[in-house]
Amino acid sequence: MRQYELVLMIDPDADQERVDAVIERVRKIANDHGGEIVSENNWGKRKLAYKIGSHTEANYHLTNIRMENDGTKVLENNLKLADDVIRHLLVRTED
Repeated sequence: MRQYELVLMIDPDADQERVDAVIERVRKIANDHGGEIVSENNWGKRKLAYKIGSHTEANYHLTNIRMENDGTKVLENNLKLADDVIRHLLVRTED
């Protein structure tokens, strides 16, 4: 299995329930593809360097995931379709 780092920028207007739903979806996809969540870190609401759509702030969430390559494709496709996710970045890290 490979190690990945996922940074989510979630809509700042989303209530905690919707934020938790996005994070739970990430956990479920990782578990369904034989992966595991190594660590999670909620960075909270931060100001964006530049405006994205109508957003000037976002809730940042960092997740370290260990899973196979096929799971990353499913994860990225789901995050692209999620309404509450403004941007995301999934990168492979060194083991």
